[in-house]
Amino acid sequence: MNRKEAQELFDRYTANLCTPEERAIVERWYAKESDLQQLPEVKDVIGAKNEIWDGVLKQAGLAEPARKSPLRIWISSAAAVFILMAAGFYFYISKFSPAPLDKQQTITDVMPGGDKAVLTLADGSTIILDQAKKGILASEGNTSVSKTDNGQLKYDVMKNGPGTKTAVTYNTVSTPKGGQYHVILPDGTGVWLNAVSSIKFPTSFANKERNVEITGEAYFEVKANAASPFIVKAGETNVRVLGTHFNVMAYADEVSVNTTLLEGRVKVFAGKNASTIMPGQQAVTAKGMINVANVDVEEAIAWKNGYFYFKDADVKTVMRQISRWYDVDVEYKGTDSETAFSGKMHRNVNISKVLEMLSYFKIDYKIIDSRFHKGKKTIVIN
Repeated sequence: MNRKEAQELFDRYTANLCTPEERAIVERWYAKESDLQQLPEVKDVIGAKNEIWDGVLKQAGLAEPARKSPLRIWISSAAAVFILMAAGFYFYISKFSPAPLDKQQTITDVMPGGDKAVLTLADGSTIILDQAKKGILASEGNTSVSKTDNGQLKYDVMKNGPGTKTAVTYNTVSTPKGGQYHVILPDGTGVWLNAVSSIKFPTSFANKERNVEITGEAYFEVKANAASPFIVKAGETNVRVLGTHFNVMAYADEVSVNTTLLEGRVKVFAGKNASTIMPGQQAVTAKGMINVANVDVEEAIAWKNGYFYFKDADVKTVMRQISRWYDVDVEYKGTDSETAFSGKMHRNVNISKVLEMLSYFKIDYKIIDSRFHKGKKTIVIN
């Protein structure tokens, strides 16, 4: 639904020309907005136009223009907020009808994730990076490990003296649910880890190949070195590059490993098969097979840029991402398999905002505390 379509929807509502489904969408939005602004209960949306108008302006952060028809002003602004919800995000789906209000019970809320990770050193000791102070954290052989002023984890290789040999040691950086982190590897390669992800790497790249191993999802900006290929191992998939920008999604609960290329060229190996992909392409590997297709790379790296981005995604695909980022469990008591979500939204909003948008489109939910799991939050999808 675009802005023009939303405007037409509100026009039809005020003219009493809506279908029952369209009328329910408008009245559902009104009911939510009234609750958010703590307005008195009213039966007639149009009768509350002045109160809603003031609430819409306040939520959207807009200055009130010169008064024309109050009704027309409210309709235009409500249509805009219906799409953007004053948080800079939107959702639309292929088929929609609103969920019953009485089935939505927000018992609690959940904050979005942030920069959280654990560093495991070669001797097995760990450092909680989000709690660590800035500066040098450890020394691993001839490499110093430090946390920079902007919170990155950085490895700096020191030059050895004549005849000095240093044994190869490995470190691992892992993010929990609700975590992400940026790491600068010893060769200068930048790695961004998504939630529930890890990367294992040598504290110095002394061999002819630069080998790392990941779980979950990571975005790479590889430092070019023609003499030393950079190889990412993700389960049964290997990605071989010299210097390039690419994303690898390899979560255990996803059906495939997806490698998406932004710059340069990479070669993807799976079983006995191999394929070279170009910028704008994605290699999907599963059961030793590789399928290459042109894709929207923005969708693949939206998480790294602070967004959720979906294209015709079913509710379980959407909720897997939400579960990882907000550190919640998801329980399904019923789903609509025909519902397809497309659109993007910021990842820096509370989970109630995300679920509120889903609820407009035939998704009933509850947020509950699981007292038997130390306050763990569970999203129940009805």
